[in-house]
Amino acid sequence: MKKLKLTQILSSLVGIVFLISGIGKSLAVYQFSHILTLYGFDFLRYFAPVIILFEVALGLALFFLFRLKQTSACALCFVGGLSVVYLYGYFFKEITDCGCFGYFSFLNLPPLLTLTRNLILICILLYIFFKSNIPVKPVNKSEIMISICIFCMVCFATGYTYTDNNNNTENDSELYSIEEKNISVDDSSLSDFITFHKDSTYLVFAFSYSCPYCYNSVENLKQYEASGIADKVMALSYTVNTATMENFNNIFHPNFPIKNVSPRQLFKLTNQFPVLYYIENNIIKMEISGMLPCGYILQQEMKKDLN
Repeated sequence: MKKLKLTQILSSLVGIVFLISGIGKSLAVYQFSHILTLYGFDFLRYFAPVIILFEVALGLALFFLFRLKQTSACALCFVGGLSVVYLYGYFFKEITDCGCFGYFSFLNLPPLLTLTRNLILICILLYIFFKSNIPVKPVNKSEIMISICIFCMVCFATGYTYTDNNNNTENDSELYSIEEKNISVDDSSLSDFITFHKDSTYLVFAFSYSCPYCYNSVENLKQYEASGIADKVMALSYTVNTATMENFNNIFHPNFPIKNVSPRQLFKLTNQFPVLYYIENNIIKMEISGMLPCGYILQQEMKKDLN
């Protein structure tokens, strides 16, 4: 009986971990999909919603002790598979951020602790698998209703955050949008990356090495630097493998500095790429989302929006 109770407690605890992880990813699907592309295959981004929903379904089944033998086996394969993929990414693609908890990024851990956590989960799931002799539970209507409600909310959040971000960057009828901000850089995450001087103007370009819309913006950004639209032009991206960054530099030969930070850090600023910030007097005056316009159009837009 004690073993049975311990199995139930452990299963519910692991279920909570799965639910927190899945819900966190559902609130930042675009961030998770970008991390998947770091493994070298762009099509992996389309699997992000599937992974999230499967993880939440496993979490609900574990929490409510539904067919523990089968559920723990599926969860074991899931955690084991993700751990193998993460090991591959760490050693061959220089990926250090697993993006396990998505929106709840403060729960993400360094690589060694991430693998240690996964090993603990695997051990617990093995214990549950071998010790669970709970007969199939009768249908509990309240548990089913709670599970359906949670799953539907996660489906909505996943679909909303995924399609909303894709529409922001992939709408061909509106290549870019300009928004007046008037926010102090000290009140934004930009101050975490760059030291700004009050007597200078800046253009800060946040981009992803896997984003084709970012590629289409680079030449215009180089034009901004050459024409002196702002005193300083710089770019922010998240660290990927060295070969990808070198390939980017060899193709585009950027005439502006690029600062690479961890995905977790950059996604605190934005998970929408590309985006350009114009800073004057330590104030973010405007934000341009989408493919950048040419220098002449940008100058006209700046006169129109900032006068």
